[in-house]
Amino acid sequence: MKFGGVGLQDASAMRHAAQVIKVEPGQRIVVASALRGVTDAIMNNLEPITRDEARAHILISELRKVHGDATIGLQQPEIRENCQYAVTKTIDHLARLLFGIVYTEELTPRAQDLALSFGERLSARILSAYLNDVGLASEPFDADKLGLATSGPFGWASPDLPTTERNLKERLLPNANGAVPVVTGFFGADKRGHTTILGRGGSDFSAAIIANAVNADVLEVWKETTGFMTADPRVVPKARRIPEMSYEEAAELSNFGAKILHPRTVEPVSMKNIPIRIRELKNPKSEGTLIRDYKGAPSTFIRSVASRKQLNVIKLKGPGMGYTPGVAAGVFDITRREHINVISMAVSEATFALLLDAQDGQRAAETLQATKGGVIQDIELEEKMALVAVVGKGLGNRIGSAAQILQAVADANVNIHMISLGASDIAINFVVNESDAEPALRAVHAAFIEKEPT
Repeated sequence: MKFGGVGLQDASAMRHAAQVIKVEPGQRIVVASALRGVTDAIMNNLEPITRDEARAHILISELRKVHGDATIGLQQPEIRENCQYAVTKTIDHLARLLFGIVYTEELTPRAQDLALSFGERLSARILSAYLNDVGLASEPFDADKLGLATSGPFGWASPDLPTTERNLKERLLPNANGAVPVVTGFFGADKRGHTTILGRGGSDFSAAIIANAVNADVLEVWKETTGFMTADPRVVPKARRIPEMSYEEAAELSNFGAKILHPRTVEPVSMKNIPIRIRELKNPKSEGTLIRDYKGAPSTFIRSVASRKQLNVIKLKGPGMGYTPGVAAGVFDITRREHINVISMAVSEATFALLLDAQDGQRAAETLQATKGGVIQDIELEEKMALVAVVGKGLGNRIGSAAQILQAVADANVNIHMISLGASDIAINFVVNESDAEPALRAVHAAFIEKEPT
């Protein structure tokens, strides 16, 4: 059972989550995100405190207040006092780290990952206390000490699943002694024991890794939403819940705009055919969305449409680029070395077009200037772009589906800059101006999904 930051944002939310966990049958393992806004607060202050010690004092004071307030709802005095002591000790540990950064005037990737892990360390201790307070024995566990093993760079590590499975079978349930474990999400530890985070929003991913390791029957992700929707209901008022979908559909939607799951959540559970159920905190009896190895025929050939904004397109231009050996390899070697993620690409005889996060766009354009002078003669940066993803099982195998979708978008007077077809048989993706993303969403939803029965 995984709970996000909104579901753990204050004392009232903590108690509600604890009551939800208490009534669930069977063996439960809980994964907790940081309280809402805490990780952002830490992240936003880490670099500034290298120049301004006062920022560290303010941040520590704010964290003490937020987490102290979250313990107020604990009704049993002994549990409340023990929890407040644990919170104080944990924030003291973070304070020592922050002042180390202040005094050295240096923020290393290793120190940043460790600092960012404290939101989850704090929330896990508080949620575990609430479970004890409502009469359900519980123990908190830190994932890095528990043995959630990782490899890869700080800031965006990947799990070592076989090692994690061995570690958790030895250390998790046996050490819980029959109590419900509350495990920190978002991070693990590398071979040297250094704390490494799994990327922003990585608590969903952590829960899936743990579900894989313990061979769970199901991974429940408790959200403030009713489940996956046919579109963002804030943009498309007629959007409706999707009762059931495949792992592949959920992964595509998560990667290209739907903010229901971390994009990598389906990887560990699909390996062992463990279903995911999205459940709504405000309405625990709702069915939500079941994600599994779905074999049935969907009621519509388009299941959902999502958008991802704040993107840039970089166009590398030069005659003969499309058939000159080694050009693409050189470009991707640079983006790999600079840790710049390429979301999508399109190629013509004279142009490579790369789709990137906006935060990487300017840096990528400047770095790729080194490729100019040979085949590549010009580099252009296009800002304020968005990716629209149309997802549905068998979409790529349906004759005329792409033409129908693009016609609906054209009828909405939206220009398409890039198209990705054929890479996936369940998704068609295209790039538009950021201001055109919502009209494109509404056009596709109205043309295909709203015409079908609920």
